[in-house]
Amino acid sequence: MSNNVRLASHFLRDLERIEVGVWNKFYKYATDEVSGSCGIDVRERKFLSVLMASKLDILALNRVIGLGLGEPATDKQIENIVSFYKKAGVPRFFVQLHPLAQPESLPEMLTGQGFSHYNNWVKLYRKIDDPLPEPAELEIKEIGPEEGNAFAEIVATGFDWPDSIIPMISSTIGKPGWHFYMAYDEGAPIATGANYIDGRYCWIDFAATLSKHRGKGAQTALAVRRIEDAGKLGCKWLVVETAEQTAEKDAPSYRNMIRLGFNIAYVRPNYIMRF
Repeated sequence: MSNNVRLASHFLRDLERIEVGVWNKFYKYATDEVSGSCGIDVRERKFLSVLMASKLDILALNRVIGLGLGEPATDKQIENIVSFYKKAGVPRFFVQLHPLAQPESLPEMLTGQGFSHYNNWVKLYRKIDDPLPEPAELEIKEIGPEEGNAFAEIVATGFDWPDSIIPMISSTIGKPGWHFYMAYDEGAPIATGANYIDGRYCWIDFAATLSKHRGKGAQTALAVRRIEDAGKLGCKWLVVETAEQTAEKDAPSYRNMIRLGFNIAYVRPNYIMRF
């Protein structure tokens, strides 16, 4: 294997490792009250995160990231994961497969245990110093815990998540490594976005805009500010995951990221289990 291939593999693993670490921390910051109301639990190993919010039927919050990446997956491991969700009463969850996941037969192992292919997410990246578009003239501020509920309410509304998720999101604001931003139009908060800094990488997420304010360029303005701030903190790369754009399903977040200069690192198939 050439050095270039080794570097590429390392980079692809890093992009997944960051997401695993971010979500592990996000779940662990939940208070006891939030953990109880949302059914929060998380199991982690190197490169692996098994995320559960058993009282919320939201696939983004009930999923497995990194299976087969740190070490080859086994049938027994898959059985244990299925049992973990089933015992908690989760109606459905999915496993997201990295292209370097081992063994190569892992998709067949999943389907053999009752999983089926659901859809794909796309992992995207860009260099921090690539050119940026001109942002809209909106006020963008990095916020603290005092504006946490307003931030979380926009995210919950934008993603059509239940209000019970609001305390879970707001509890992360102010924690190490996290940076949260809001866009304002005439003084009113209309959109959100967040960064998590991990060495030379910046993971971005929680991009949501209130429906009546879409089309004003809030997400572009938020992205430009967050990318500039990440560069000041020494980051070299940005990473994000979105739904895949297909002929059957529109993915506005994907289009936004491509417009901002992001490139596809890999497509990640999601295998769903329903009980």
